Amino acid sequence: MKTRLLPASFFALTLGLAETGNAWRFAHNLWALPPLAGEVLQALAVLSFLVFGALYAHKWMAHRAAAIAETRDPVQSSFLALIPESLILVALALQPYALSSARPLFWIGSAANVAYGAWRMAAHWSSQRDAAQIVPPLYLPYTASVLVNALAAGIFGYTDYGWMLFGAGGISWLILDSTITHQLMTGGLSDKTRNFMGIYSAPPVVALVAYQILSGASVNPAITYALAGYALFVFAGLALAMPWLAQQDFAPGYWAYTFGLATLGQGLMLMAEHQGSILLQTVAGVVFAATLLLVLYVAWGSVRLLARGSYFPAAPLPVAVVVMEPAS
Repeated sequence: MKTRLLPASFFALTLGLAETGNAWRFAHNLWALPPLAGEVLQALAVLSFLVFGALYAHKWMAHRAAAIAETRDPVQSSFLALIPESLILVALALQPYALSSARPLFWIGSAANVAYGAWRMAAHWSSQRDAAQIVPPLYLPYTASVLVNALAAGIFGYTDYGWMLFGAGGISWLILDSTITHQLMTGGLSDKTRNFMGIYSAPPVVALVAYQILSGASVNPAITYALAGYALFVFAGLALAMPWLAQQDFAPGYWAYTFGLATLGQGLMLMAEHQGSILLQTVAGVVFAATLLLVLYVAWGSVRLLARGSYFPAAPLPVAVVVMEPAS
């Protein structure tokens, strides 16, 4: 029986469930939807984090070489940023119920998020990479996870700290976006990595939510509409690219799409709440419904992979040691 290992990228499931749960909380505030479904999603997100955390710890204890190789890989190392980001979202899930426990979890996740981003930046400065390795996961350590950190800081009431994080994540996004978009348009993505485009959608939607939460009542409509416009533009492109994206067989990486769509819905709901626009409410409702359908589809696909025993990748085989007999 093959040993199965958990890649750090699989924490995207936790992010997708947590952000869909957060979207349901926003929908409860805006449309008075029953809150139970959103809290169930949050509970599943917390549970998945605990299970994946244990599996990832086991990977370091039992398959240290594979874990170290992941931290040194120029692409896969970016996914380690999902672990502190998941912890931040777990803190948000617990915030309405156990604030005294949620605050320390937020600070642990926040500090780890910033530290890992700075460490990866130093590593990328000091090593060469091929053009084919300039891919959307590079957003994770410097942009998407840092903006989630900023968003959570605002919800916990640390507004000044949140703006500092927003600056770090937002400026990193502006710098990286041109580089990554250029590579996508000239080099493309292989069919096995096209779910990376789910990550490509993350920075503008998280920036849209983080900006509104940090600004509060002083939110600038022009900035909000500009961020929303770019986010919707990116998702329109993804929708039109669906035949190309679908050339990749279903994989756990599809959870990346749920995070971006759920966060877009949150941003539009906040806009609708601030401005009382029926049109914004309608668009937000469509995005929210699409999020729920997408989560159901990805969850069903994940259950099917689990049933076939092909959800988790196999551990690399140990290198055989050949002993040479001395010549007689």
